[in-house]
Amino acid sequence: MNSLLLLNGSPRGGRSNSMKMLSRVAEGWKQAGGDPPETLHLARREQFQRAVQAFAHAHTVLLGTPLYTDAMPALVKSFIEALAPRVAAAKAGETNPTLAFLVQSGFPEALHSRPLERYLEKLTRRLGSCYAGTIVRGGGEALQSMPDAANKKLWSRLRSLGAQLARDGRFGAEELKAVAGAERF
Repeated sequence: MNSLLLLNGSPRGGRSNSMKMLSRVAEGWKQAGGDPPETLHLARREQFQRAVQAFAHAHTVLLGTPLYTDAMPALVKSFIEALAPRVAAAKAGETNPTLAFLVQSGFPEALHSRPLERYLEKLTRRLGSCYAGTIVRGGGEALQSMPDAANKKLWSRLRSLGAQLARDGRFGAEELKAVAGAERF
């Protein structure tokens, strides 16, 4: 089975809403027969450097990040900038991993994350990578106060997306739409 590198781009690290969601996708990946993913937190300096190095050797990378008023945290932007040599490598014929993303925000609507989703898809093309899709989810801040049982349906859908990524190399459009929820209120 192909490898999965999970990158958590939240400054909150392991306590983040992004990590809560990424871990459910990873569960689905493993349930579908994928190897246990390596998880790195970009907020930890030593793991940041490891993430830049591991990127070149991964088969599939899933980068999760919170949305900060129509943008990503600075540490995620720094990580993307550190990948600049991989653009040149792709132009020279080297392969880069398949890329998938998770963008979550405190805004209740998914609409706020769509510009970042378009940027990430364009980034994937610049890196010469295959684009597996972007999970977009609004209302993420509520995950901090809600018990896991209250998120049963969301967790199930995220696991399903992880299984799709392991089996098909991409997320399914219908499941992405279901996870996104309301586009606008």
